[in-house]
Parts: sequence; C-alpha cells; structure tokens
Amino acid sequence: MRIKPISSLQILISAVAVALTIITSDVRAGSFDCSVVYDEFDQLMTARFLTNPEDYVKTINNGLLREEYVLYQFEKFKVRQDRALAGIAVVRTNQNLRGKMTFIWHDLASEQIVPFIIDELIVYGRASDGYAPVRYTSIYLTPGYAVDFDSGTIVDADDENADLRYQLEDDIYSVQALESAEIYFPTESMCQPVEDKTE
Repeated sequence: MRIKPISSLQILISAVAVALTIITSDVRAGSFDCSVVYDEFDQLMTARFLTNPEDYVKTINNGLLREEYVLYQFEKFKVRQDRALAGIAVVRTNQNLRGKMTFIWHDLASEQIVPFIIDELIVYGRASDGYAPVRYTSIYLTPGYAVDFDSGTIVDADDENADLRYQLEDDIYSVQALESAEIYFPTESMCQPVEDKTE
C-alpha cells in the first residue's frame, strides 16, 4: 500500500490548528490549575498576563468607583491573608512600562475622608534594557491628588507625569487613569473552580 505524501500546506494548516487550540484553551481564567497557587498576584500575574489581562479575566478599564471595588474585587482573589481585603490592578504607565498593584479602599476612624492606599506597586521594565522590577509600598492618596507610577510618588492631579487620579465628586469616590496611562481592574479571580471530570 502506497502512503500519500503530506504537502507543506497541509502541515502548516495542521500546525496552525494545533496552535489555535492551545491558545484558545489557555485564554480564560478557568484554564489555570490553582491547586498549588498560594497567591495569584505573585504567581499568575506574570508578563503575559500584564501585557493582555483582558485575555484572562473580565476587567473594568481606566477607572473604578469605590462601589465597584466593593462589588467586584473585595475578597474575590486567591491571595495570602494579609492581602485578603485588597483590590488588584494592572497598569501601563504613561512612560509605557507595565506593572501591577494591590490597594485598599476603606474608611479609617480618624479620617473624615476615605483614603486610597496603594499597598504595593511593582513596575517592570524590559530586562534587555537593564531594568529590574521596582517595588513601591504604602502610597497614601487623598482626593484631588494623583500618583506617578514610574516614580512611585504622589503628585498634583494636573501634573504631566500623573498616571492615576483620586477624586471625590457628589460623595462618590473614584480613581481614573490619566493621559496615556492604562489601568485594568480584574472583576474575577484567575482561579476559577475546576470542573470535576471523574464522574
């Protein structure tokens, strides 16, 4: 029996089909095996996720109300205990650097206003350019001020380096991306329940 030769085009089509299957099966949060994930902020929010977070989870983009944080982020993520109340965001700074942050948005008894506290901000540059990740902590924002993610400093809301502004209007607290910065707030965990396939 003679075996029919496979053409280069057929090989290419098969390879593309396999690649598409792999890509589409790895796109949604349900594809992550989280049985050994201790903290998804540390372990799953890697370069691929930071580049295209919307490929993995549903997000609210470039602005977030405090009510949305309570509804979609509060106690929603698989993170270590000291981050249990934290919100999570992916950022692209106006200097085109990628990063991620955890934040807390709650009342303090001694305050008349609700502070927006960035617990941890990690900004990444390309390793090939000699950049190492830079970590900033405890950035405390009050309404009317902004933060420059590239330097981790608090600036005036109209500062040209500002990436995120905190505002209070009509008793509504919100944060908003500024200029060419982008911010993605996941509304679901990457660790979705794994279907039981033993039945």
